Amino acid sequence: MFIHHVNGIDWLVITAFEELKPLFIEDAGAIPSCFSITSELSLIDQAKRTYGYLPALSGIITDTGTFQSQQLEEDLNPQLACLVEGRGRVFIYHGGYVAFVDDEQTFITRMN
Repeated sequence: MFIHHVNGIDWLVITAFEELKPLFIEDAGAIPSCFSITSELSLIDQAKRTYGYLPALSGIITDTGTFQSQQLEEDLNPQLACLVEGRGRVFIYHGGYVAFVDDEQTFITRMN
């Protein structure tokens, strides 16, 4: 694991292999530029404002950020994650899957 600072947010890059750091950042896709700790909006609202309607996907996010869904053959482990105090968490997975979690809701979508 290591910290990747983008858009004023410290993203935790989750990988078991140090030599794969660049690969995991690349595989997870671009970090959406809409996320900012200076915004008054929640991370979910920031994403909706930037992308408009986000198609929600069914599934659950475990405590470790793993995305489990009946639509997927295997669970997805997060490759980028961040925690923004008071705003919630964002997990980014391979294949464009993104999960936003705050105190009241979990929102899972694909950003292509």
